[in-house]
Formats: sequence, structure tokens, C-alpha cells
Amino acid sequence: MGVLFKFFLIFFGGIYLLRLLSPFLFKWFLSSLVKKASTQKQQSEAPKAKSKKKSSDTMGEYIDYEELD
Repeated sequence: MGVLFKFFLIFFGGIYLLRLLSPFLFKWFLSSLVKKASTQKQQSEAPKAKSKKKSSDTMGEYIDYEELD
């Protein structure tokens, strides 16, 4: 009987602590995701800007062809 009581006490105590801490954990997790996403975006934008300059210098003039009926 005492083991079952200890189990329920620990179980419900853990759930109670998780409910108290979950908003803080969620904010921390969300902020870490935003930081990772912003650093990845900055890293991916830097090489693209350099590659666009190189490709635009080597590209030729745009010609618009008209269809003949």
C-alpha cells in the first residue's frame, strides 16, 4: 500500500511541476528555434548575394522573341 501511495505522489507531483515549468520551457525552446532559424537564414543569404553578382556579370542580354502567325 505504501509503494502505491509513493508512486502516485511522485507521479502527480511530477505532473504538477511540469505544468508549472512548461510555459518557461516553451518560451526557451521557441526562442532557441528562432535564433537558429535567423542564423541559418543569414548564412544562406550571404553566399547567394555573391553568386548573384557573378552570374549577372556573365549573363548575356535578354531578348524577347515575338511569335509569328
